[in-house]
Amino acid sequence: MADRLSQLRAAITRPLPLAYHPLYRFYEGGSLTRQFRGLPDRPDDWWSEDWVGSCTAAGNCDPDGRAQGMSSVDLPSIGTITLREIVEALPEEMVGAGFAERWGPITGVLVKLLSPAGPVPLHAHPNRDWARKHLDSRFGKTEAWILLETPGDGTEPAHAGIGFVPGIERDWFAGAVRRHDNQGIRSSLHRTDVHPGEVYVAQAGVPHYLGPRISFIEVQEPSDHIVIPETSGDDDAGATMGLGWDVALDMIDYTGTDAEQALGLARQQPRVLRTSHGSREVRLFGDDVLQFFDGATLEVADEIDTDDGRFAVAVVVSGDGWIEGDFGRAPIRRGQTYALPASLPFRVRAGREPLRVVRCFGPAA
Repeated sequence: MADRLSQLRAAITRPLPLAYHPLYRFYEGGSLTRQFRGLPDRPDDWWSEDWVGSCTAAGNCDPDGRAQGMSSVDLPSIGTITLREIVEALPEEMVGAGFAERWGPITGVLVKLLSPAGPVPLHAHPNRDWARKHLDSRFGKTEAWILLETPGDGTEPAHAGIGFVPGIERDWFAGAVRRHDNQGIRSSLHRTDVHPGEVYVAQAGVPHYLGPRISFIEVQEPSDHIVIPETSGDDDAGATMGLGWDVALDMIDYTGTDAEQALGLARQQPRVLRTSHGSREVRLFGDDVLQFFDGATLEVADEIDTDDGRFAVAVVVSGDGWIEGDFGRAPIRRGQTYALPASLPFRVRAGREPLRVVRCFGPAA
């Protein structure tokens, strides 16, 4: 056991590359994600989500009945091991002593690369209190979308719906769900066109949907809790996590507001945290989100050092260059993803073109 821990400690003294990790889900997509990753082209299919640095089990199995969700890492002298195993074996080194004391040996965040081919059905996620009561889970599912590409499908622009318009009552909504009035359900939310670079947060309880052909990073609480009111009626058990509509629809926040307020709460206003050598770090989320997760972009025109003692799942959004440290120097480029241990100081240096690296963190310690 001691030898294995020593091997693990040695292995995590460098960035941990995270490979493409597709999951079988309830909607088609994935082609834009594979393009972003630099993988061979393949049409959209049901393997539509790429779970990055995940220590979270998916709520559904793959078509062969196998559990899904746990990311793995290939480590020299050890082989393939799940990220969760590493975190549980070395929590102080991986997520930091303060974070581990507050939250336990977990990363506290789930990051996905998503690119739905068509409209994603209207759905919602529970807050922590509801999840604790009905799902025996300490986490709900507030989530954020960091938009990469928004080509749309040529018929309509890429868009999202989020939050109820004024006047929607639970009884009306429940009736619409039971009679499968999906058009009415979708029209009950505010709709907005979305564009690359924008950042949105869907707080737990707030219903939302997505339009076609969007590529984005999703940052969320580490759970797979979901209720899907927009259905054909073929799988009510799956759409309600087996709870039935009477219970499941109670998780939704029926507060209606005008569009300016609803979209103003959802659309984030990133702000500069620091600058260095012509580069900067930009926080992506408002203070009210930090109890759930955090995220920042390194916008690297030259170089920038990082030693904040936080575990991160990192996504190289654009450009190329290097990541450097006591471990040496490794080339990085658009589409690559990494787990960065809290104990790992590093420098990011731009190459032929500026680099943008999004780092995704768990909640405040």
